Amino acid sequence: MFANTNSPPLPLAPSLLVFSYMEPSTPAPTPQSLGDEIQAYVVERQSKLLASGEASRDGRRFSWCGDILDFLAEGLDEKLAARDITFTNAFPGPLRLMDEEQQPNGQHVRRFWTIALHRGCPIARICTLFFHRHDQVKLPQPPRVVAYALDHQDGEDHA
Repeated sequence: MFANTNSPPLPLAPSLLVFSYMEPSTPAPTPQSLGDEIQAYVVERQSKLLASGEASRDGRRFSWCGDILDFLAEGLDEKLAARDITFTNAFPGPLRLMDEEQQPNGQHVRRFWTIALHRGCPIARICTLFFHRHDQVKLPQPPRVVAYALDHQDGEDHA
């Protein structure tokens, strides 16, 4: 009537074992959805700038346009890391002077590139178009984020 204590324990059903160790799965974001989310974040941060464009509503002053770009991207890494999304280079990507294009109106467009990863796997190439002028701190227009599939044919020099 009593169980033999020398016998091995009965195994659990495999489906129960798998269920107990599985994390809730969320689908990986698409390049489009990730690009839209990043763009929305930049727009949200843009709303925290004063109308002059040279300071934030919380009193932070900017001495050049790069400070504004840093402000607009601030906190994005942490927000996305909570969803297991990281970047190969800190967003918006490394400064690459060769990617700057000067337009006839004095505005410059610089492209920043990085790869977005979901749980360590590449999911999108992210290009941030940074519009600025060298004669003013204020940005002439907010940055534009474009996300491409990893197999997108254009190189980093063509956004």
